[in-house]
Amino acid sequence: MTLKKIAEILAERKILLKTDEKTDSFFSQIENLSCDSRAIPENTLFFAKGVNFKREYLISAIEKGAVAYVSEKDLEVDIPLILVSDVRKAMSFVARGFYGDMTESYPLIGLTGTKGKTSTLYMLESIFREKFAKIGVLSTNEARCGEKTWKKTGTTPEALELFSILNGFREEKAEASIMEVSSQALKYDRVNGLTFSVGAFLNLAPDHISPTEHSSFEDYKESKKMLFPLCRKCALNLDDPYADEFLTTAPRENIITFGTSSAADIYAYDITEDRLGSSFSVKGLINIENMRINMPGRFNILNALCAVTCAYAIGFSENDIKNGLAKASASGRLEVVEKNGITVLVDYAHNKSSFEAVFEYVDNFYPDSKKILLFGCIGDRALDRRIDLPKVACPNADFIVMTTDDPGTEEPEAIFKEVEPELKKFTTPYVFIKDRAEAVGYAIENAKKGDIVILAGKGGEKTQMVKGKAEPYIGDMTAALEALKN
Repeated sequence: MTLKKIAEILAERKILLKTDEKTDSFFSQIENLSCDSRAIPENTLFFAKGVNFKREYLISAIEKGAVAYVSEKDLEVDIPLILVSDVRKAMSFVARGFYGDMTESYPLIGLTGTKGKTSTLYMLESIFREKFAKIGVLSTNEARCGEKTWKKTGTTPEALELFSILNGFREEKAEASIMEVSSQALKYDRVNGLTFSVGAFLNLAPDHISPTEHSSFEDYKESKKMLFPLCRKCALNLDDPYADEFLTTAPRENIITFGTSSAADIYAYDITEDRLGSSFSVKGLINIENMRINMPGRFNILNALCAVTCAYAIGFSENDIKNGLAKASASGRLEVVEKNGITVLVDYAHNKSSFEAVFEYVDNFYPDSKKILLFGCIGDRALDRRIDLPKVACPNADFIVMTTDDPGTEEPEAIFKEVEPELKKFTTPYVFIKDRAEAVGYAIENAKKGDIVILAGKGGEKTQMVKGKAEPYIGDMTAALEALKN
């Protein structure tokens, strides 16, 4: 792609301010796009993004292979400049022009919500496997299509990385792709330029409130509402308290509602739950009797209904939906293991609403068990959790083991000191053990027959974010199984 064509794309989107003489006389082809000065191949168009961006990053990029740059200000270097009013929007629209429209090759499903995105994604993938041989998956934990995987940053990567991965799915001959769409991706225009075949809203509760994420719950909510205008069809959880607000963000004829009442277009009835999953039937736009999901918790029924709705929207049969959903599983999502009379539950629960959902499940099926809860609070962001999580944990747990959970640039001890005043407002006993694997071992070693140990926060993750790096971690389930051997 030429710089002239790129400038035309940005002018069409009304974010181009100007080009300079060097830009106008630059006729070489741009072969790569990047916003990371540490990884620049030759003939790269570089995007200078971020409030903390420094001129030396651009100089480093030029030394490695950047031949032109897009920026919101002139950084006075000797390569062509495309000056724009919003570099983040420029990234997504240029990426769309560079890689093309993915949905011409495969249906793309986007999932957003405070909780349940990953579980729903793997339910939907399991349904898709009934019909498709190759499925692109972009979840919190992975980017994968067939046997090929990609490294990625964050739940929903920056636009350049995101479009590159989705293009990789196309090159791998994906027949469908499913991705999680975070509130940050919506707020900062990472998915602008994408057209989702189906976009799904699962639920909404306060989360990700911090100086580097969302200034308020209202800001968080408004960011989530940006998904539906990007979608051909929309799947909406009618049970959610904020459903009415989301109904106004797209034409009603484009929205398919799901829920547990007959007011929804697709709804569940005859629901029965057990420790290992749920059974229910579905009526409405699609009718399926005696469905089964082997993922426990009432919240997973709504996740399953979301998957059913998305699959219906792109033309899956009732039989494929039923069979695929029965085979679905998700590592680290309410996984239960029992040994020596001790029950261990591993779950990704990391915010107030997901904590509440886990305790609802435990109270339903383990009402007489002593509850030992292990959790931590992440560093650098979602600072509201340092107040909210103790408010749920302390009244519901009998003993708490505080530990490390992706501390980032912060020291784990410092995070704990912020959380501890909230813990002290209750009488629930607690300890702090910095090493997470050691903390898991302590929690299980101090459990007795009949107790349940809840390992919250990491789910199936095998890394800890420390000082900007993903450090290897054996995982909560592995650490639990090691402790249960003793």
